[in-house]
Amino acid sequence: CITSLLCAALFLFFLVQCSALAESAALWPRLICCVGLGLAGLEILFEGIRWARNPGEQQGLWVLTPEQTKRSAILLGLLLLWIAGLTTIGFLVSSVIALCIIALVFEPVKSKKNLVRDIVVCVIFGIAFYFLFKFLGIHFPRALLM
Repeated sequence: CITSLLCAALFLFFLVQCSALAESAALWPRLICCVGLGLAGLEILFEGIRWARNPGEQQGLWVLTPEQTKRSAILLGLLLLWIAGLTTIGFLVSSVIALCIIALVFEPVKSKKNLVRDIVVCVIFGIAFYFLFKFLGIHFPRALLM
């Protein structure tokens, strides 16, 4: 239930932030936030019903294992660095770096072949999303590198 409340708060925060975007640029983020907020609301409702029916079988407040918590903290820290990088070094460079770090940290088999493959795929995806967003008319903040 705590996780669902946090997710709902996060989606609500970004839904409010969508008002600062142009109408065409806010379409997908707003849709994703509305769907996410609805799903988080349903999860809160279902958890509440389950807790009311079985009060003795409640899970603890923190249901993640230490390894899951560590991975979540890495992703959250990387997300914050990526957001900071958007306005300082630009979307393309910060996105490719963030994707590469995620791929390298979470790659289960760290061989040279897999690491090179991951970096190439991350660069391709970063460039593809950059041009897709440009095509959709999404404007990026002016930054040092792009």
